Amino acid sequence: MRRNRRLVTLPFIAAGIYLARFETGYAKPGTFLIMAGEFFRIWGSGYLQKEQKLCTGGPYRMIRHPLYLGSLMIAAGFAILSGSVLLWLLIILYFTVCYYPTIVYEEDILAAKFSDDFKRYTAIVPAFYPTLKLYPDPDLSRFSVEQVLKNKEYNAVLGIIVIYAYLVFISVGWS
Repeated sequence: MRRNRRLVTLPFIAAGIYLARFETGYAKPGTFLIMAGEFFRIWGSGYLQKEQKLCTGGPYRMIRHPLYLGSLMIAAGFAILSGSVLLWLLIILYFTVCYYPTIVYEEDILAAKFSDDFKRYTAIVPAFYPTLKLYPDPDLSRFSVEQVLKNKEYNAVLGIIVIYAYLVFISVGWS
């Protein structure tokens, strides 16, 4: 699923765009959640060096999968923005089908590669919700814009802008 996630994502995005609308009454909370989710993704991307080291700094001190949490926040923000119950159901299905197997796969890789360190890390840091009990032994790397670019986070930013603009356009231009 990890390799095919982008292909599987396309029909979900198409269905989501079909279901979504721009409900002005929900614009502020939806937009806030979208922006907060992308902030969380950028923050995590600035630390993540995929499979090179066990990332335990930045947001990884409080959650093992900040990028996935950020993605969920973005999707929830669009669902709020649209006011569509069907979009909520689609998001739940998508995250269950795509992200859960990916998380299991990635954690298996990290467990094999970083064994005891990963066991200690997972015993303290939750997978999908932040905790205030920070990991006591974070890596000493600093946030890096270069790492954000290397992780291609600009794709998520561009996707958000395009979808948001489309929703605004259809609400203003076609209603």
